[in-house]
Amino acid sequence: MLEIRKHRFVPSFVLATVLFALAEAYPAAQGTIGSILGTVSDSSGSVIPGATVTARNTGTGAIQLATTDAQGRYRIPVLPVGDYEVQTELSGFQTVVHTGIRLSAGADVVVDFKMPIGQISELLTVTAEVPLVNTTSASLGTVVDPTQIRELPLNGRNFEELVLVAPGVNVSRGAGSQRNAFTGKQEYWTVSGSRPNGQEILMDGTNIQTYQNRGTGTGILGTSLGVDAIGEFQILTNTYGAQYGGNGSVLNSVTRSGTNALHGSLYEFTRNSKFDSVQWPATTTQPFWKHQYGGTLGGPVKTDKLFF
Repeated sequence: MLEIRKHRFVPSFVLATVLFALAEAYPAAQGTIGSILGTVSDSSGSVIPGATVTARNTGTGAIQLATTDAQGRYRIPVLPVGDYEVQTELSGFQTVVHTGIRLSAGADVVVDFKMPIGQISELLTVTAEVPLVNTTSASLGTVVDPTQIRELPLNGRNFEELVLVAPGVNVSRGAGSQRNAFTGKQEYWTVSGSRPNGQEILMDGTNIQTYQNRGTGTGILGTSLGVDAIGEFQILTNTYGAQYGGNGSVLNSVTRSGTNALHGSLYEFTRNSKFDSVQWPATTTQPFWKHQYGGTLGGPVKTDKLFF
């Protein structure tokens, strides 16, 4: 009897461990996803219950569905970061499609529909406009999108340097900053007067700060990825949700994902003393050359299913 109980304990323990890990991972990943929500109504403003709303990721082809409730409201949660088109349809009404919707990390994007009466086969396409005010959250922050990450000059190719594009952020170069072979280069930043070591740094929902200096570094203990691996990131500076643990700001980054289209890039970043100005009282510049080469490649392993 003791031998039977022993064998039963092992799979039960493994199952409990897996469930616990999943329960811990899901809340942590909340900052890497977003939601699309809104209201569906007819041309007169009356709400339409029972309409089918479809959100499609234009990069990966992934589709998620929702149905409007009795008040005409819908919500499609747990959507990965990316570009979307959202469609609503119901018998007796024209099908309406909103295109050009950008979903950022942790965002709730409101997409409202007005459905004219007509055949379901009739299609009305609406190009989305970027809202000037976030009406779903009181959080204050800045999103650094893929275009900024790709185009802005970045010495050292560390994406964390781009936190300086957010208002109220300053680099702290005092005692908290470190530079050695073990931890690499680590410079802290402050936001609106907060303590330099009070920031929280997340990547795909996981805290990547080291235990030693509460930073990410670039040395042996470095936990940060290169800028080419980052899709976008968000700097939350005030009134953010209780799921974040920092007492300063939160840097919430999302790694890049492949899409159905094969894409890539090659680059060289050069620094040369010939482009430097002469510092008084010197009459010449000190010789200096630095070249950084790299590239990226992404695409489908299986269309609409698996990407690299």
